[in-house]
Amino acid sequence: MKKILTLLIVIIPVLTGCWSRHEVNDVAIVLGVALDKAKNGNLLLSLQIAVPKASGGANGSAQGSDHTKSTMMVSAKGPSILEAYRIIQEKISREIFFAHDRVIIVGEELARDGVSPILDFFSRHRHAHLRNYLLFTKGKAIDILRSDPQLESTLAEEMREKEKIEIGVKVPVREFWDRMLTDGEEPIAAQVSNQPLEIGIQKSGTSKKVPSIYGAAIFQGDRLVGWLNDKETRGVLWIRNELKSGVLAVPVPKEEGGGRIGARIWKVSTKIKPIFRNDKLVIKIEAYGDVEIFENASRLDLSNPTVLNTLQSVFAKDVKARIQLTLNKTQQVLQSDIFGFGKAVYGKYPKSWNLYYKQRWNTIFPNIEVEIDPHITVQGTGFTTKPMLLPETKH
Repeated sequence: MKKILTLLIVIIPVLTGCWSRHEVNDVAIVLGVALDKAKNGNLLLSLQIAVPKASGGANGSAQGSDHTKSTMMVSAKGPSILEAYRIIQEKISREIFFAHDRVIIVGEELARDGVSPILDFFSRHRHAHLRNYLLFTKGKAIDILRSDPQLESTLAEEMREKEKIEIGVKVPVREFWDRMLTDGEEPIAAQVSNQPLEIGIQKSGTSKKVPSIYGAAIFQGDRLVGWLNDKETRGVLWIRNELKSGVLAVPVPKEEGGGRIGARIWKVSTKIKPIFRNDKLVIKIEAYGDVEIFENASRLDLSNPTVLNTLQSVFAKDVKARIQLTLNKTQQVLQSDIFGFGKAVYGKYPKSWNLYYKQRWNTIFPNIEVEIDPHITVQGTGFTTKPMLLPETKH
């Protein structure tokens, strides 16, 4: 009897979890999803699906030089994602499998109508997960998904890699969903657009365009309300304490010799502090950053402590201007609290939030006073502190 029990204990864990296994030969592996608004109240669902023969089978090694053959595009229109999905399933011989989906790209027209149906479908589908990245584009999402990749084997993989290196806003589906449902915070996601690739000049003399993460899409609830450009998006990252790296390049005043100095940002910390001053709610942003000088195209001697202090003040003013630029756009134009100021108010003053601010935040946020207090420290000047520019010749 003991032997039988021991055998069962060993066998049962091996048997569990295999009943729903999907064989590679039976599924159509989706790598990317594009969603656009179509006519007559329909939407267009487009799936980028891996082609097994082109991808080298199970090991995923490409056997051909033509990247376009490694994937196929299948599209269908329908009044809902589920109905379009059903039509696509009827077109192909394998079961659609979302578990390896890298990105979901949504076109502007559809996003302005609301993205709740999209999030609802992918949160309920048994194969889908919420770790893939949500991207938005001003044009058609299908045009982005059709573009040729530059370094990766598929466009969807290239978009995911660009999101991973954190060159802009990085928002998985789950995080977008959480922000949408959180009081005192609005969703934001990365914008993808076709940008000129200057090094790829074609015979026609025009520059080839490639999909790039550039700027951000701003929401109120589940509806797209506008866009931020790349510079404004960097301000968002500063405020939300999500900036991992970046560049500061500032002009040197003419009375100091002119030129420019560039530095790499390598350590950033930002704190959002709601405070009451004379019974008035104020949001204080304290931004700290460490930088290292990478370029000194000026006549400033960085070995001089006084010069360094002045330079730190110049960098701080530049950071303050960047943050203020973003605040002006989000408060006055878009009126969307993508920074979570309301969430911070609730965290520090929960009673005041619930009794007064929660119901009025949409009208309070555009007019709330925000103080910006930047602190930039130069931690390194490279291998030399002396300026490389020669002094002006005296006559």
